[in-house]
Amino acid sequence: MSLAVMLKVLRRHALMPALVLLQVALACAILCNVLFLVWQRVQPMVAPSGLAEDELVLVDQITSRVRPWTGADVRAGQLALSRTPGVRYASAALGLPMIGTMMVDYTLQSPRGVKVGVNGYFGEGLVKSLGLQLVAGRDFLPSEYQEFGVNQPSSGVPDTGSTESIIITESLAKQLFGDQPAVGQILQVPDEPDGHGYQVVGVVRHLMRNQLALATDGRADNTMLTARRVGDTAMVGYAVRIDPAMREVALRGIRAAINEAFGPLLSEDIPVKITTYAERRHDALRGARAALWLFAGVTMAVIVVTAIGIMGLTGFWVQRRTRQIGIQRALGARRSQVLRYFMVENLLIAGAGVLVGMALAYVANGVLMRHYELPRLPWSYLPIGGALVLLLGQLAAWSPARRAAAVPPVVATRSL
Repeated sequence: MSLAVMLKVLRRHALMPALVLLQVALACAILCNVLFLVWQRVQPMVAPSGLAEDELVLVDQITSRVRPWTGADVRAGQLALSRTPGVRYASAALGLPMIGTMMVDYTLQSPRGVKVGVNGYFGEGLVKSLGLQLVAGRDFLPSEYQEFGVNQPSSGVPDTGSTESIIITESLAKQLFGDQPAVGQILQVPDEPDGHGYQVVGVVRHLMRNQLALATDGRADNTMLTARRVGDTAMVGYAVRIDPAMREVALRGIRAAINEAFGPLLSEDIPVKITTYAERRHDALRGARAALWLFAGVTMAVIVVTAIGIMGLTGFWVQRRTRQIGIQRALGARRSQVLRYFMVENLLIAGAGVLVGMALAYVANGVLMRHYELPRLPWSYLPIGGALVLLLGQLAAWSPARRAAAVPPVVATRSL
């Protein structure tokens, strides 16, 4: 049967095709947005951290109940940790991966005008303590570190006109400089009042940012290390790299070292957190995992309801046309031709539904953007969702189409 005749039949009996089209359109709109939201949650979970994950222990929430920690206090704690059995390196830090207690944001601008928002980590010796892999340039020199105090910001501001050494990630270097070498390049921070520059001295393979909500769309590595030595702060943390073979010994020693260095002044209201990176990552991504289970449930519900709906409507549509099928079989139509007819017919209906559904998906995303601050749905998700719904529609129509093809001509012609 020609396509023109098929369309004429559909127009003559428009109710059933319209119901299938509407169901496909709604399923496509929902599925496109759900797939996008799922990928937004998955990206921080699958992005490489760049860290020595099996060797890293994070110490956080070291808070004083009496006075801010001084630079001497912070360095005493770092020295005590570095001398602990099983510890290889220890660094005091403000801002660490998977820790949202302290976040430092910058907007870096390259000489060609490209601006990228990044997370900054402060600390001495973080390249070794975090186990980062340098792919270009070098680590900070001891002479490059500057004192930084949270409670005395002026102590961390370089002289006007001087540049501050930084280390950035490979992904960030590509965004800022393209194919040009990053080492030696000067970056600016437009919103800094003094306007001093930042000189790239090294590039690491990866370094996970601690703003996990922004670790999507290639931004997970938008991170930099600054040559600032932590001091004069109300709260401090440490990155401690241990020998995995001495994990339990090192963990006990780390707690003892913290109590020894800070014990008399530690706040009783805010307990010190000493966890492995794996534990901290598990806790930080708990919300993302819960969202994934929710979206998985929504996706399965949409798939099941859509499949059952298409099968039911198509089956009823086939039953209504049993006499027509019998006449075609009596005139010599083979089973394969009847099967192909219904599959093509369903493909036309589902295809029209997918086109409507993709438009609905984009409109629905605009509504979600206004009310829930979600990012814009990329166009690439529309054909992906549409293709999945088309495949689902064809699979759902397969069984009713086979039943139609199996109807004997004698029985079909006698049915009323």
